[in-house]
Amino acid sequence: MSEEIRLLKARLKLLEAKVSQQARAAKADKQARAAPPASAQTAAAAGLPGPDHFYFKGLEITPGGFFAAESVYRSHWMGADNNTPFQNIPFGFMPGAHETEWRATARPSRPNLMIRADIDKQTHIMAFGEVDFLGAAQTANSNQSNSYNLRLRQAYGNVDFDEYGLHVAAGQMWSLVTMNSVGIRPDTSLQPLTIDHQYLPGYVWARTPGFRITKDFNKQFWAAFSIESTSATFALPGSTPFGTTSLPLIGAPLLLSAPAAGGLFNGLNTYPFTRMPDMIGKVAWDGELAERKIHVEGFGLLRDVTDRAYGGNHSQWGGGAGGGVVVQLMPKLLDFQFSGMIGNGIGNYGAGQLPVATFQLSGAPQLVSERLAMAGLILHPTAQTEVYAFAGGEFAGKRPQWATVGRTLMVGGYGNPLYDNSGCGLENDAATAAGVALGTPLFPCAGQTKSLRQITGGIWHTLYQGPFGRIRAGAQYSYTVRDGFAGFGATPRGTENMVYTSLRYYPFDGPVAITPALTK
Repeated sequence: MSEEIRLLKARLKLLEAKVSQQARAAKADKQARAAPPASAQTAAAAGLPGPDHFYFKGLEITPGGFFAAESVYRSHWMGADNNTPFQNIPFGFMPGAHETEWRATARPSRPNLMIRADIDKQTHIMAFGEVDFLGAAQTANSNQSNSYNLRLRQAYGNVDFDEYGLHVAAGQMWSLVTMNSVGIRPDTSLQPLTIDHQYLPGYVWARTPGFRITKDFNKQFWAAFSIESTSATFALPGSTPFGTTSLPLIGAPLLLSAPAAGGLFNGLNTYPFTRMPDMIGKVAWDGELAERKIHVEGFGLLRDVTDRAYGGNHSQWGGGAGGGVVVQLMPKLLDFQFSGMIGNGIGNYGAGQLPVATFQLSGAPQLVSERLAMAGLILHPTAQTEVYAFAGGEFAGKRPQWATVGRTLMVGGYGNPLYDNSGCGLENDAATAAGVALGTPLFPCAGQTKSLRQITGGIWHTLYQGPFGRIRAGAQYSYTVRDGFAGFGATPRGTENMVYTSLRYYPFDGPVAITPALTK
């Protein structure tokens, strides 16, 4: 028995020594994680790039994004930050149409975080989150503290199954209608290089919650399908010089509704009826023509637009088709891109945000037809400089309606030539409330938008790129025309000259990380 006790005590000492050793190792590991690795310290001291990510519980975490200081000048005041509501470029009756506008902003600052992990050699998972400060709650203002709230841009997860060529994504991401630079992945969506965060008329895009499945065939041919959150914007009928024009004949259809109390929507906003998600299918091809890389894609959209009138629900099927191409005209020097879309009830997918629908005599939605197109050239004269030029437009179709009730002519629809535009060019200084311009015309102005067109160009230049990130400066000029449909008394037009500047610091966007061996 004494021999057994001696052996047990010996084993206990061994265990205590092992536990102590493990504790020391854990402490050393914790200290090592808290401080930059020796390779990173050596790289920074030598002016070389260090790692661009770190690891936590097997996850590769890569921070990204930028801090921004930007400005915008507009030849006609709109009361907008650095994203332009093109559909609201003022006509002459607006007091703002006779003022200029300049403002500075840091709200586009955009932090993001990407998380990756390899479940096995054939299965990879990725999550991406991105925010900016372009949200504007009802209490937001620029009076003193310039306090604006965070806005969710993207928050999604993606799983790649390499063995089957399948990719599954879910969350808030760029819509499947948005152009890709390669393949059909949520992290390859392609945006114009504009500083204007609404981009330009003719650019087809949305960022919405949804679910997507994609199949690739040797990373050359791609096919995808998604269901995405839907929305709709409506245009009301305009007045005429002949009296009332309200359609339908009794009351007015319910196009939008206030949200339920406690439903986590802002009670001061209204929302359309959404019975079904938007359904989108897309195909793409990546290849080479004459030794030049090319990406070609096409998509189709099916959606339901709903309102309520005469005690019943009314809906119309809408949708459209579109596509685009990205090609290297001169490899590493000049790129070309084109994208567009045509359809009925697709207005909220265009940067110009033309209406999706008005309503018919029956009270059902009257979908507005629309064509969108955008083309651009991007020049890379040096590794640090990009020069771009784009042109784009959105064009709505007429959808007028007429009805005779007794001896009264009732008119409605979108773009009706009998709508009254006689006051579109006459400024009304009298329409104020507590010194605030109401933007009410002196005489009627239906002012429904027929088209939006823009030409724009700009430059981006990298001022610094090193182990401490990257600094970019940019400037952009654009000229935009908003044309209204011809009506009684006038054909309204609004124009806008805009100059943008941007200075951005990308603290996590330095050169490609070096391996520890290169720092020895």
